[in-house]
Amino acid sequence: MSKRKATEKLDPEDVEMAGHEDDGDGDDSDSGSDGDMEDIVDVDFEFFDPKEIDFHAVKNLLGQNFASDAILFGLSELSELIVSQSNVGTTIKVNGADSDPFSILTVLNMNQHLHNISMVGDSSASLQSTGTASGTSSSSLAPKPSHVMVQIQDYVLTKSKQNDKLHAKLKDLLSAGSKKEVGLILSERFINMPVETAPPMWRMMFEEVKQAVDEGLPFDFEYYLLLCPTYQEVAPKTDLEEDTPKPSKKKTKMADPTMFFFHPEEEMLQQYAEFTQDFKLTTPPTVAESKNTFDDYGIAPARRMMLIHKDKIPE
Repeated sequence: MSKRKATEKLDPEDVEMAGHEDDGDGDDSDSGSDGDMEDIVDVDFEFFDPKEIDFHAVKNLLGQNFASDAILFGLSELSELIVSQSNVGTTIKVNGADSDPFSILTVLNMNQHLHNISMVGDSSASLQSTGTASGTSSSSLAPKPSHVMVQIQDYVLTKSKQNDKLHAKLKDLLSAGSKKEVGLILSERFINMPVETAPPMWRMMFEEVKQAVDEGLPFDFEYYLLLCPTYQEVAPKTDLEEDTPKPSKKKTKMADPTMFFFHPEEEMLQQYAEFTQDFKLTTPPTVAESKNTFDDYGIAPARRMMLIHKDKIPE
C-alpha cells in the first residue's frame, strides 16, 4: 500500500526529458494550429516506504547524489541501511509498489551506525535492541559500527576543515560519547521530477521521525546534516578550447561565481542552517562520467554542507 498519492501535471519539457521522441521525419506541416497547444500528461506519483526491492534503484540514486565521489563510499551497504529502515523514509514511484523509485528521501542516525549495532536487516528489531536515542545497546549484541558510515564521517570531517567552528562541532557531535545525535539526510531524484513532489516527502519524513521518537526509537536528532548538490557556472570547456584569451598585463579581480542548487528546496533550507560550508568533490570524473560533470556546458558541480538544529525544523 502506498502512503499517499499525488497527481502532478508535467509540462511538455518534462515529457520530452522523460523520453518522449518525435517521429523523426522533421515535418511540422501537419501540426498546424495544434502545434501551439500544450500536451498535458497526467502522472500519478505514489509515496512508498523504502523496501528491499528498491535496493538497486536506491543505489543508483546514491551514485547520482555523490557523483564522482561515489567511489569513496560503500554504496551497497548504504543502500541496505536505507531499504532496511522502513519506518522512516519515502520513495516516489509511478508504476506501482514493485517499480523502481524516481525519488528517495530519508534520514539515518549517524551516531547509532557509528557507535552501536549496525541496523542492517530487520530494522525494527535492531532499533529496539539498541534502546532509546541515548544509544544503550543490548548486552547480547556487541556494537558493530557501519563501515560506510565511518567513511561518511571521515568525509564530512575532512571537508569541514575549511570551517573551524563547523569542524569542531561535527567532531564533538559524532564522537563516541556524544549525547546529541546527528541525522544524515539523503535526498535524490531524477532530474525531470517536478519539484512539487519534494515538500510532501519532507513533511512525511519529519512526521515519521516524530512518531519514531514517540515509540522510543533512536531518531531524536539534535542536528540534521545535509550534503547538498550544487554547481557554479563557468566558461564552457568547448569555448575555452576554441577561444584562448590573450594574457593581460593588468590583473583584474573577478567576482566569485554564484552558487546554484540542483534541488531548489535545499536552497530554501540553507537560511535555517547553523553552519554551512561549500566544498569541491574529491575525485575527478572519469571519461565515462564526463557528461555528468557538465564540463562541456559550463557547469562545475560541487557540494554545500549544511548543519541544521532541530529547533529550526518547525520553521
